Amino acid sequence: MARTSSQERWLKFFNDVVYNALAPVYDGMDWLTLGAWWRLVRRAVDYVPPGGRVLEIGFGPGKLHAQLARRADVCVGLDLAWGMCQFTQRRLCRAELPSRIIRGSVFALPFPAGTFDAVVSTFAFSGFPNGQAAMSEMARITKRPGRVVLIDIGQPADGNRVGTFWAHLWEKMGDFLHDQPALMQASGLDMINFEEFGPGKHIRAVVGCKL
Repeated sequence: MARTSSQERWLKFFNDVVYNALAPVYDGMDWLTLGAWWRLVRRAVDYVPPGGRVLEIGFGPGKLHAQLARRADVCVGLDLAWGMCQFTQRRLCRAELPSRIIRGSVFALPFPAGTFDAVVSTFAFSGFPNGQAAMSEMARITKRPGRVVLIDIGQPADGNRVGTFWAHLWEKMGDFLHDQPALMQASGLDMINFEEFGPGKHIRAVVGCKL
């Protein structure tokens, strides 16, 4: 389903102003939600084995990226927003953590096939209009037997009203309710974890393995 013109205007404002130009404000979302947002994002770490080469796509203000950088042998971050790239680079420098920050698009990842042991994305995949193209690129750069780890929104499997309400609210804001397990399968990934949590279980962790 394509976005409406009003959704496009809202997302342009959000991405250009809140997400890009006001990165410190976006970083305050954890404080505004009393830590609830970070607890959802932090779940990604549980599915990423320590060591190896890790890529995070759409790292935002970099709080999770710093955690991944502490665990990985090599950690790389890719985001389309200059503001987030600069903000996260400063965060890593203050913490004396090594990482390579790149501005780029998920639809043309600047890495050879089989580069990473794990590819991680939290609350970014639902913003990609072409989920299959994004998943195919993520699978391409994952080595065998590496993982693609997603934390994102989705329709709750049991169809409960609370979760369905929240999922459709995200959709009204311009996000896409992708069927991540189906996209993984079509990209040559075997789903090894699927968990639902959050309000009405409309947040999910989906982990695919490239065998």
